[in-house]
Amino acid sequence: MSKSKELSQEQLALLNQSYPVSDSNSRASYPRFGMLSKDIVEESGTGKNKKITIVEAAGTFYTEEDNGEVDPETGKKVWTKTYLSDKVEVIIAFHRKQLRLFDKSLNKFISSPIYDTKDQLVPLYLDRKQIGFGTPAELQAKFPAVTESGKKSSKLKEETLLYVIHEGTLYQWQLSQSSKWSFKDYSKGLNPSSVVTELSSIEETNGSNTYRKATFVSKGMITQDDFDLVQESQTTLKAQVVSDAEYFLKQSENKQLSDGQDKALDEMVENAKKALD
Repeated sequence: MSKSKELSQEQLALLNQSYPVSDSNSRASYPRFGMLSKDIVEESGTGKNKKITIVEAAGTFYTEEDNGEVDPETGKKVWTKTYLSDKVEVIIAFHRKQLRLFDKSLNKFISSPIYDTKDQLVPLYLDRKQIGFGTPAELQAKFPAVTESGKKSSKLKEETLLYVIHEGTLYQWQLSQSSKWSFKDYSKGLNPSSVVTELSSIEETNGSNTYRKATFVSKGMITQDDFDLVQESQTTLKAQVVSDAEYFLKQSENKQLSDGQDKALDEMVENAKKALD
């Protein structure tokens, strides 16, 4: 991040006003930011001569951008991935939310559009077909689960999307569930948009699954030169929040699920339960 004189109290107040607080269908498309939770490996040889080479290590951060490339066989766009390092500095300008569940029986995601507050009425989609509508809690209740400690939960997880500025570019980062809780702990004591955040990772094991989750450490206040970029990013994202809220409100006023859609949702719930149990 660039270095110059420190922010004024007025500028800091503006950032505090603009950054969403807890509870506090994005149309904009942003390049992606991410972190490898597991090693990317290559295997060669067989039997005793089998060799496993780590191509990219778990904990490596990366960006993905749409540079206009298209796969000639599928006709789909190809995102160009650039690997960074295992420690990266960013500014977290904003965050939003989304519900997602991977249905193993169909090999597809059930998901909501990106939303912002717990009282919004949002649709739930499978393969671009609406199969549910309600508040996030109501939709999650359709996919009940129980944690290891016996608490009620849901297979339809609330995911956190961070909008991070890295080297002058705004990226969208969909956090894993473990990284989401790391971020929530980090953001309790500060406004992430007012500081430079160093991203790193630590190894974690859950049963037989070993992976890396992101960690967040403040490296101090952003500078005057960074402020304009953060404010511009927040203004754009806040406009999208307002637009999405108006869209969801119109849906809640004008659209109800048909009997067929209700039945489709019930069938999807049962399929998801069977696939995930």
